[in-house]
Amino acid sequence: MTYEAFAVLYDELMYDQPYDKWLELTVPYLNGKQSILDLACGTGSFTTLLPKRLDRVGVDLSEDMLTVAQTKDPSIQWLVQDMTALELDMTFDVITCFCDSMNYVTTEEDLNKLFSHVYMHLEEDGVFLFDVHSVWKMTNLFDGQTYSDETEHVTYLWQTEPGEEENSVYHDMSFFTLEEDGRYRRFDESHYQRTFPLEFYIELLETNQFTVEKVFADFNTDRPIEEDAERIFYVARKKCKR
Repeated sequence: MTYEAFAVLYDELMYDQPYDKWLELTVPYLNGKQSILDLACGTGSFTTLLPKRLDRVGVDLSEDMLTVAQTKDPSIQWLVQDMTALELDMTFDVITCFCDSMNYVTTEEDLNKLFSHVYMHLEEDGVFLFDVHSVWKMTNLFDGQTYSDETEHVTYLWQTEPGEEENSVYHDMSFFTLEEDGRYRRFDESHYQRTFPLEFYIELLETNQFTVEKVFADFNTDRPIEEDAERIFYVARKKCKR
C-alpha cells in the first residue's frame, strides 16, 4: 500500500482518536504564547484544532499526508521533514508530538537526535509535550493480538507481532476498501514501533538540557504511572541559559 493511498484512508480509520483530549492537555501551555510546532502531524486533525491566533506549523515525513492537511486549513504552514533531522529557520514557544508518533523513532541514537533538534527549535523556556506507548502496552496488548474494525467504506484487520528489539512491535494491517462497482480492493501496510522505559526518556531529556516538569498516564494529569498504564505523557521545558 502506498502512503498516498494510506493518506486518503487515514482520517476515516482514525475516526475514534481523542484529538480533543490532546488539545485539552496542550491549551494550558499556550497562554500568552505566539507559536506552536506539531511534529508528525499526519493529516493535521490535531493541528487544525489549535488556536488560530497562534503561528501554527505542522511537520510530517509524508507529503501525501500534508496534501490532505492543506485542504483542511491552508493558513497553517505544512512542511515535509524528518523530525529526527529537523531544520527550520524558526523557533517556537511550544512543540508537540502526539498519537504515539514518537514510537516510530526506534533507536536510541535517533531519539537523541530528535530531542536535540527539538531543543534547538524551542524558544528559551519553551515547552515540549509528547506521548508514547508504555512498556506494559507493548508487552500485553501488542503481543500477537489481532484487532479489526470497519467503517462505511473500509474494513481492516490488524495483527501485532513482537519485534526483535526489546519493547518493539510490528503492526501488519490489511485494508479492504469498497469500490464504486461494489467490489473490495485490498491494501497491505506494515509499521514498526518501539518504546523505552520511562526512566530512559527522562534521562535522555535531561541530557539534552530539558527539565521534565510532569509525567502522567492516559490523559489524566493527576494519574500516577501505574503498572497497567497504556499511554505515557511527558511535559519537558527547555532550560533557560544562565
